[in-house]
Amino acid sequence: MPTERYRFEVEGVDRATAGRGAKALADILVEAEGVLEVTQGKAADNDSMDIGSLVSIIATSGATLALAQGLAAWLRARRGTIVKIERDANSESLKAAVSGIDPEAALRVIEMISKL
Repeated sequence: MPTERYRFEVEGVDRATAGRGAKALADILVEAEGVLEVTQGKAADNDSMDIGSLVSIIATSGATLALAQGLAAWLRARRGTIVKIERDANSESLKAAVSGIDPEAALRVIEMISKL
C-alpha cells in the first residue's frame, strides 16, 4: 500500500505553546482514518528547529480527507495559530503555511500537497 509522509510544524508565541499545540495536533491526527504512524518531536535533519513543535505523519495515500478534517478541527480551536506543512520531510520540496481555515480549505491544501 503506497504511503505518504508529512511533517507539520506548529508555530507558537513561545516554545511551550508550540509544543502543547503540536501534542494536541498529534493526538487528533493519530485518530484519523488511514494514518499509520504519528510521532512528535523528531527532526534529525534540522538542529536549529524546535523539535517539540513538530508532528510527523505516515499515512496511506487515501488519508487526505481525514488529515484535512483533523487539521481543520485543530485549527478551529486555535485561531491565529500557523502550521507549516511539508510533504516528505526528507526532500523539503513542498511547503505550505496555513492558519484558521475551514475544513474545505484544509482539504484543498492537503490535496495540493499530495499531488505534487
